[in-house]
Amino acid sequence: MNKIGRTVAIVGVIVALFAVIILNSSTKQSAADQVWDRAATMGDAEAKNLYVMYTDIMCPYCVAFSLVVMQNEEKFEQYLADNHILFEVRLTDYIYEGHGIQSSRDSAEATYCAARENKFWEYYHGALRTLDKDYFSKGIGISKTAPSIGDLPDDYWLKIGHEIGLGEEFDRCVANHETADELDKNTAKAAQIASGMPYFKFNRFTTAGFDNSWGWEYVEMYLDAGLGK
Repeated sequence: MNKIGRTVAIVGVIVALFAVIILNSSTKQSAADQVWDRAATMGDAEAKNLYVMYTDIMCPYCVAFSLVVMQNEEKFEQYLADNHILFEVRLTDYIYEGHGIQSSRDSAEATYCAARENKFWEYYHGALRTLDKDYFSKGIGISKTAPSIGDLPDDYWLKIGHEIGLGEEFDRCVANHETADELDKNTAKAAQIASGMPYFKFNRFTTAGFDNSWGWEYVEMYLDAGLGK
């Protein structure tokens, strides 16, 4: 092969390799950029933007964010629709892993059990409202210096399910810890991504934390940041 032929061949190889790199980088997604559980999503399943919240039901700052969203549900859903966003909640037992609070694990398992019967959002929202009414709104469990909630009995989580129409199948799922493996896998994956609770990932925007004194403007600020506004 002459010099020109060798040059053309080398250029061809470089172009081919470059094409492979471009193809891989444009199609490969991390686990954080793919939906984990359709039951825990809100919005258009075909939306081009995925907004993820890693959370723990016993985390007061996590609850604070979700309560603001719940109080502004129409605004939140309209923002998702207008900006082609799919919102996903990824439950963990972060507080159990870090501080041994069993209710962190029990509440997540119960929520996953409710999800099996297509009642993720009903249970999740019911649990947050109940915890806020019983504890957070009274200053209990809202910070490291506040009085602790402690571990709640199994009946506490079962009652929330019964109030939204869940019955024997739900009770059996909770009693047998049927969703424990699912919770463990999700917590392990979240630990590789999240640096605290709540943790948010929206396109290239990531942040941790939410203050219990904040309102809708901070929820919107997080959303805007993910869209580069």
